[in-house]
Amino acid sequence: MKAAVFHTPGKPLSIENVSDPICGDNEMIMKVKQCGICGTDLHASDGGSMEPPKGTIFGHEFSGEVVEIGKNLKSSWKIGDPAVSLPFISCGRCKPCVNGNPFFCETSMQSIGMSPEVQGGYAEFVRIGLPESLKVPKGVNWNFASLVEPLAVGLHGVRISKFKQCHRTLVIGAGPIGLATIQWLRFFGARHIVVTEISEERKKMAEEMGATLIIDGKTPTEELVAIYNKETGGSPDIIYECVGSPNVIQNCMEIAAPFSEIILIGVCDKPDTFMPFMGTMKELTLKFAIAYLKDDFQFTIDMMEQGRIDPSKMITNQIGFDTLPETFESLKTAKDQCKVMICPNR
Repeated sequence: MKAAVFHTPGKPLSIENVSDPICGDNEMIMKVKQCGICGTDLHASDGGSMEPPKGTIFGHEFSGEVVEIGKNLKSSWKIGDPAVSLPFISCGRCKPCVNGNPFFCETSMQSIGMSPEVQGGYAEFVRIGLPESLKVPKGVNWNFASLVEPLAVGLHGVRISKFKQCHRTLVIGAGPIGLATIQWLRFFGARHIVVTEISEERKKMAEEMGATLIIDGKTPTEELVAIYNKETGGSPDIIYECVGSPNVIQNCMEIAAPFSEIILIGVCDKPDTFMPFMGTMKELTLKFAIAYLKDDFQFTIDMMEQGRIDPSKMITNQIGFDTLPETFESLKTAKDQCKVMICPNR
């Protein structure tokens, strides 16, 4: 099959012919219809603590059709079924797996798209696990299906927070995860969804997704707090950090009101520092979010099928393998794109 292969930091992905994935007895093979390029992939390709081994095929935001089913599987799945999958292959038997949380599998969790052992969706085919897979209903098109994963990240961040209807919220960053978070806050009935962002293009996207107020991300903290209070009549009940860069936690703590909550959704893989005393004096709650539950995927699919959430504007480009290496590198600095989709058969 054709795939985009990572070899070393600082060099573009290489489009190569590689071996097709081999279907395990309790697994399935999916023909990839679309796969989103994620910021995690971009960071990993630059090296550091997230650098994957040579030969890795990235891609964990994929959708497609089932083309092979493991011989031990006795289920309702059929060849040709449209599907999405959490990007993990786990044991399916331990307590976290049974509870729909395969990221914390106690036995054998493998992360799809982060090692050569389980190749990701920047390819024509991908190997997936049965417990982590969900069927895509007829009412959900491929564009929507490929956005289930990033939307589930935002949904999980909102669900683990203390959010209630009519809360005032602040979203730091309007990248793909920030935009997903904005949509769910609007869906669940936030009174105010204030967003800080530097990019003019992403500011417009945030407004389209449901932000009630946009504040420039370069605004000094004291001025930002004053604007927020004036425009909303109070302080944010919850801050959702969707950037994942050093110093942002400290910035959130400076903005936060006493007794409020900060949800850290953005993934920061670099050392960071903040002043714990500030959190102590304000009695702040810091909570870290990682990945999602299977139910986050299912709920997202259900709301798409019912027409209650429409994330289609998040897709700003669709590309084939011919332009993938160049586009992938450009996304490391580009701020005018949201979600770029790889279409292997394009």
